[in-house]
Order: sequence, then C-alpha cells, then structure tokens
Amino acid sequence: MVTALYADTSAVVGAFLADEPGHADLRELLLSGRHRVLTSELTRVEFASAMTAAKRTGRIPDGRQFLNQFDEDARTGLLGVIPLVASRILPAARRLVMDNHPLRTLDAIHLAVALNDTAALTDGEPIVMVTRDQRQADVAKAHGLEVR
Repeated sequence: MVTALYADTSAVVGAFLADEPGHADLRELLLSGRHRVLTSELTRVEFASAMTAAKRTGRIPDGRQFLNQFDEDARTGLLGVIPLVASRILPAARRLVMDNHPLRTLDAIHLAVALNDTAALTDGEPIVMVTRDQRQADVAKAHGLEVR
C-alpha cells in the first residue's frame, strides 16, 4: 500500500537542498515516487522564499532550477499541491493556535490543511505528517497524526 504523506515546507526544502540535515532521507521519502506526497499551495510561496534565501546566502548559485523542478513535480503529480481554501483553513488554523498549541502561524496553516483537506484526496486513508519542526510534529501527534 502506498502511504499518503503531507509534507510541510521544511520537509520539502530538505528534500531539495543537499546541504539540509536529513536531505538524503527526505529526498527518498518525498521524491522517489514510492508515496503519495501532498502539500499546501502555501508551500509554493515558502519554498520560493527558502530558495531565494539560499541563493542570497551563497548556498546555491540559482534558485530557479529548484523552483522549476518543484513546479514540474507538481505538474506531474509527484507532489500533490492542495489549493488553500482560506474560508475553511484559516478558521481551523486559528482554532489550533487558540487551543494553546505553540504553533507559528504558517505551521498552524500547514497542520490545518493536513487535518482538514487530505481525507478526500486519500479516500479517507490516514496521512503521515512529514516535518522537521518539532513543535508542529508534537501538535500533529496530539491530533492523531503519525509523524516522520
């Protein structure tokens, strides 16, 4: 059975940039085609920001190749990009934050997407959250998600 994964931006960036901690494992997990990988439309913006920062600090010569590869992976379905439906996701993210979870805003939005917008895409099968953010991982576990 193919496992459905929801990858936040920290995991996606780690899969693309070779100098990121855990790069090889994240690349195999997210980009090998062995699993169905979902992420939010929010990741497009955060990923572009991360690539621009990596270029600015000299970690990569040019971020466009990574942005183009992300777009190609989304186009071919290697990465399933979930549209951000603000009217549903922002109230859910707000509830997560107001439940006294120590989440940053964008992490709460990612988690709200994982909790609310993935079931229809996986025929109700549970998803596994992939993140490198420990606070987000802890809250995901508290809401019943397996985390890698």
